[in-house]
Amino acid sequence: MFLNDRLRPMGLSAGQFPVLMLLAKEQNITQETLVRHYHLDKGTIARAVKKLETAGYIRRITDPGNRRAVRLFLTEKGEQALPALHAINRAWESLAFCGLTAQDKKTCRHLMRTVTLNVFSYMDTEGGHANDRE
Repeated sequence: MFLNDRLRPMGLSAGQFPVLMLLAKEQNITQETLVRHYHLDKGTIARAVKKLETAGYIRRITDPGNRRAVRLFLTEKGEQALPALHAINRAWESLAFCGLTAQDKKTCRHLMRTVTLNVFSYMDTEGGHANDRE
């Protein structure tokens, strides 16, 4: 809800936010890279990418070396949105970590990273079917 409320004026939603944040760090990546990075299904990523392209935030270019692969780049509009997106991300972190000491924040980030890696590892090795998760 936090992300959706802040992204709505930009014509964006929380589902598109991670795509833009990864493209802010690294452009010229494939949709498959997004799938692997976020451990989401291809359809979810394809829908987010299509919406971002339609809204003018990214452009998709077919990889000349692999016609089935699509490479993603931020457009000028996407680049211009980055300061606002980073500010939204900082506001979320400030809210989430409010009242924690610097050491508490470091510990929390470490624990969340470990939990995330554990889940990703399970999904990679066991298949992680939705009906297996509790």
